[in-house]
Amino acid sequence: MKNKGTWILFGVVVLLSLYTYFGEYQGKEKEKTKEEQQAVILKGINVDQINFVEVNNLDEKVTISRSNTGWQVTSPIADAADSNDIESWLKQLTDEKTISVAVEGAEIKWEYFGFNVPVKTLTVKTSLNQQLTVEVSEKKNFEGNSFLRLPGENKVMVGSSSWLSHAGKKLFDLRNKNIFRHQLSNVQSFQVKNKRNLIEIINKEAKWIAPKQPDLVLDQNVIRENIIKINELKAIEFIAEKEGVPAAKKKLGLGTSSVTIEFKLSEGTWVANVFEAKDKGAYVEVAGTQQLIKINNEIMDRLNNLSLVSLRDYKLPFASFDKAKVNGLSYVTTLKKAALTKKNGNWELNPADSANEVQQDKVTSLLDVVKNLTAKEYVNTASLKKDISKQKIVFTDAENKVYFEFQFSDPESRKVNNEESSIRYAKTNLHNEPFVMDESEFQKLSLNDIIGSKKEVKNDK
Repeated sequence: MKNKGTWILFGVVVLLSLYTYFGEYQGKEKEKTKEEQQAVILKGINVDQINFVEVNNLDEKVTISRSNTGWQVTSPIADAADSNDIESWLKQLTDEKTISVAVEGAEIKWEYFGFNVPVKTLTVKTSLNQQLTVEVSEKKNFEGNSFLRLPGENKVMVGSSSWLSHAGKKLFDLRNKNIFRHQLSNVQSFQVKNKRNLIEIINKEAKWIAPKQPDLVLDQNVIRENIIKINELKAIEFIAEKEGVPAAKKKLGLGTSSVTIEFKLSEGTWVANVFEAKDKGAYVEVAGTQQLIKINNEIMDRLNNLSLVSLRDYKLPFASFDKAKVNGLSYVTTLKKAALTKKNGNWELNPADSANEVQQDKVTSLLDVVKNLTAKEYVNTASLKKDISKQKIVFTDAENKVYFEFQFSDPESRKVNNEESSIRYAKTNLHNEPFVMDESEFQKLSLNDIIGSKKEVKNDK
């Protein structure tokens, strides 16, 4: 009987616990959720259904609307909007909640909260014909938070300090600031004309080539880098639109363009003229959109110096080198000469030297470095007056046949691309053009460190 009473008591405790959890705790959780929903400022607005936004920042009214191709600015001008930024911003807006209610009732002194004068407003509309406007006062509370009001309500809410930014957005903030507004994958060819050169590159079978010199091997990565740099150009200021462009160019003293860029696309052609003002400011006139745009002038050096020569592949003299094929090497410089053979995985001097030994890690490093060496400039064979055959590194294969030969001159000082540099003239048997290479590139081989004195082994007796 005693056990039966204990079980009954235990059951009562369990029931009370369940009641407490489901009745009180879950009730509080539901109340909390309800309060949070009530605290949302844009009540009942689903971010995915917003298709119109108007911002009145007191200086101008800016409206944007969603279309099948993304967000568009519809007033005060018509232009593409920055869809990614707008989607992120709207998500932030719909997540905004009131911090508290500052005051409520019919006797509110609106001047205390800045609502006795015109205030900034933000209006959103949805595809379900919902509309909601938030008024944002210039005044803030002592914590820097914003005073908000819904039109017609006798209530002042306190919202985050972000609301002055939300309702203060300007036309520039909402516009698409990209100069090039197409998919890079649609670029079929491009042409860049600067004061020195006319460069024309086409994409043929997924490879960029110069149509007038199709046998010239170009550096695909460098070409892609230049296209990406143009694609990444963004406006730092929109100067003029359409019929206002000529007057704006005259006012800025923009004469003939420094650079003209033309991209042929699968859907048409994109042309931009780039200008440098006297104050070194950089401007782009985009033909299609009829806009004059100010950009960061950091790209000007790249565009002004672009040439077919700068797009060549300067890794060619070494690109085909395969260290796995190397079984022996010898080198001759004005300071040293040596011959090495690989036996049982180790490098040995040939002939053997009782005083010196091969630094294995230095040979390994040299073999790794060779493939990644780059030329700085190619040289016409006929114009090369130097004999570069006396100093060289010769790599042989398992049959002791010459696999790779790298000839080079002594270092000398010379201007390359208007820069004073320490260079060497060089040539390899894997590429038919001699070239200039930086002395810093050559020093990566560390030839002088390959052979070292043998260390004495001490006998402890």
